[in-house]
Amino acid sequence: MRILLLAHSFNSLTQRLWCELAERGHALSLELDISDAVTDEAVTLHAPELVIAPFLKRAIPERVWRRVPCLIVHPGIPGDRGPAALDWAILEGRREWGVTVLEASAEFDAGDVWASAGFAMRAATKASLYRDEVAAAAVRAVLAALERRAAGGRATPLAALEPAAAGRWHPALTAAERRIDWHAESTAEVLVKLRAADSSPGIADEILGVPCRLFDAHAASAVDGAPPGAWLARDGESLLRATRDGALWIGHARR
Repeated sequence: MRILLLAHSFNSLTQRLWCELAERGHALSLELDISDAVTDEAVTLHAPELVIAPFLKRAIPERVWRRVPCLIVHPGIPGDRGPAALDWAILEGRREWGVTVLEASAEFDAGDVWASAGFAMRAATKASLYRDEVAAAAVRAVLAALERRAAGGRATPLAALEPAAAGRWHPALTAAERRIDWHAESTAEVLVKLRAADSSPGIADEILGVPCRLFDAHAASAVDGAPPGAWLARDGESLLRATRDGALWIGHARR
């Protein structure tokens, strides 16, 4: 099958899907989604039978998805919608999550569902979950969607999903929602916020008055008598910061 991969960047998930689809003999082309005109041109030049979008930051133009079937790979369970699916799954402490392949439509993440694949969540950063569990589930879901299409199957309308199994709309998280209250929040709460923001956008904070974004956090032993939020020690390039009930190592900061 002639397939056009449309992505914001050639990230780890897009690369993995490229390899998996190429191994199965599909004729592939890749286009970076930088403008409607570029996407239109890619569809014209490659003449795909199907467009697969593993990683987008904006909607596919209507004139494209009306011209050729477009499958969106969404890092959320069926019915989940919005640009911060995995962030919210970490923040909400979900034990199970998934990836859904749905057809592009006029409403964001609301098209008919072709396939989905679930996975168990683990205590890890968003980036780690995305590279491992999300990528593996995405491959399973995309291959299942292609098999379903090849067999003459039809996608399931979102409205037909069982309400108990369906996700919900998750808006983009604001900087205020991500902000850490070092005096009020526990080590576990702070760690979850940092994991949900790693590797993008990080947590807006400051180090000794210098505005920065924090990444790569790891729990440390409690430090008796340390005021919450205080910077306590350095180990290599990592900095130790006190929390309400313990401390965290911050492995990376960016101005």
